[in-house]
Amino acid sequence: MRKTNSKFITEFISETGSFLRNKDYFGFVELDKFAIYVIADGIDKDTDLEGAKIAVENIISSFSEKPSMRSGYLKRLLKLANKKLIEESRNFRLKVSLTIVVTDYVKARYALVGNTRFYLLRDGYIKHQSKDQSVTQQLVDQEKVQLDKVAQHEERNNLYCYLGQDEGITPYISKKISLTKGDIIALTTKGIWENMDNGELIDGIAEVKEPQEAIDNIEEMLLVKQPPNLENYTLAVIFVDKTYENPKRRQKIKKIIFTLIPIILILAIIFSVFYYKRRQKLHQINEMNYYIENAQTYVEDNNFLRANEEYKNALGIAQKLKLKDKRERIDEFYKTTEAIINADQLLQQENYQKALEEYLLAKEKSYYADHTGRSYIDSQLNKANQHMKVLDLIEQGDRKQDIEDLAGAQEDYRLARDLAYGIFFTSARQEAQDKLNQLHELETEKEKEREEAAAAQAAAEDEERKEEEQAAKERLEDQLSGMEIAKKGDVSYSIGNYQDAKMYYMMAKELYQKAQAYSLADQIEEKIQLTEAKIQNETTSKAKAAIYEKDAAEQFKEGNLNDAKMLYLFARGIYEEIQLPKDIERIDEKIKVIDDLIQEKNQ
Repeated sequence: MRKTNSKFITEFISETGSFLRNKDYFGFVELDKFAIYVIADGIDKDTDLEGAKIAVENIISSFSEKPSMRSGYLKRLLKLANKKLIEESRNFRLKVSLTIVVTDYVKARYALVGNTRFYLLRDGYIKHQSKDQSVTQQLVDQEKVQLDKVAQHEERNNLYCYLGQDEGITPYISKKISLTKGDIIALTTKGIWENMDNGELIDGIAEVKEPQEAIDNIEEMLLVKQPPNLENYTLAVIFVDKTYENPKRRQKIKKIIFTLIPIILILAIIFSVFYYKRRQKLHQINEMNYYIENAQTYVEDNNFLRANEEYKNALGIAQKLKLKDKRERIDEFYKTTEAIINADQLLQQENYQKALEEYLLAKEKSYYADHTGRSYIDSQLNKANQHMKVLDLIEQGDRKQDIEDLAGAQEDYRLARDLAYGIFFTSARQEAQDKLNQLHELETEKEKEREEAAAAQAAAEDEERKEEEQAAKERLEDQLSGMEIAKKGDVSYSIGNYQDAKMYYMMAKELYQKAQAYSLADQIEEKIQLTEAKIQNETTSKAKAAIYEKDAAEQFKEGNLNDAKMLYLFARGIYEEIQLPKDIERIDEKIKVIDDLIQEKNQ
């Protein structure tokens, strides 16, 4: 019935352009209640399979089984076609840009993926036009590319949505468009719109009487331009000469009117009742708002007890009227004032910690109640903090007094007293002052004890100083005595009297150690070691000289005077080396005797 009582005339053309194969395809079917028109542009490189044809035939076949104009249904058709292309792909993945137009002969709706285009011309201008799903169109939307530059822009065929994608496609589905007599629908592939602007499209279509004439005009205008590398081009034109009108429309309207009259009467009664209740409700709402205004006035005066009562009255009305949002809103103000009242009571009871916690809770609730009482809460928080600070200072002073940090305790008590005076915290101020008085008395006693201890300490130090001076005098005397004895040792050492030198050095060392002149004691120790080495060397040399003397005496007895003299000379050399003058003198006498005997013998 719909198709018979409407008139849609369709003509199309599809050519290869400058290419050997035509990868475009157009198909349509006009059923009794619905019609579908599908244009497709194959954008893959497959030379064996025609992706555009596969997609169009799949969509028309599915539509013919169960036609519909619902947007969800059109999206499902496109998904089925997408799946079909993926399944049919062999050497290359089949990819298609496609536009669908569906009509019930009264309204139309289009859906597209890619950059095939839909135009609806009415009264000589373009009423509706589709948007490409390309990077270029995104740049146009961002006002980075001018609309008249789209046809030649390098990203015009860079599509973000097309049939043949693995991931889910996101087609554009239009709203329903009402059709009127004289409307013209045009569908094109890029071979047309890349080479003809909208003005040329209007010139070729708008004034003609038949769709075939429009087709001929557009093709002629296209070929006259002789564009190089002309893409496959397809153009479909649908003339809407008559839309469907229901013949029983007037009867239907009368039936609706007679049906509506009792309904209108019932609605009028309902409205009257509603209006009465509405007026009552408005009166109660005004009363509720009056309570709220009074509460806000009391809040400004910091009279939170009265404000809480007004909010409670307003809350009762909101609950009665079941104004959920208003009830929740008023409840926030009611709970805020209630928290402030509780905090004030705790502050009056001198429960400062609990009061502080309750004020903080009130401040948190105030955040959701337009900061109601915020300045008062901050003031009371500061007051509670100041009271707690006074008590903390007194407690801190007590702890310092326990560890005998009296100066620190006095400072804390003084700070507590002054702070308590400033906030009229009378009891704490008196407590801090009493503790300061006690500290003053304790400090007086401590000062007296310190003075007595200082006097005793001074006496002890004086006695110790005298003893130290006496000890220093004795050490100096011992040091001087040690130096005199050390000089005697040096004299004995210089004349070779090493035993005496050692004795003097030992005496000097003892005196130096007693005088705590340890560096001098170390120097004397070095001299003692040198002296001992000399003594040891003298003993060895004397023993060797004694052997020479013994051997010389034996040679003298045997009459070997020259040998005896030589041995005595060896002994004399040793005595001379170790500085023994008496032994040298004794040996010289023996050598003289030998010399005399040798002289007598030679005569």
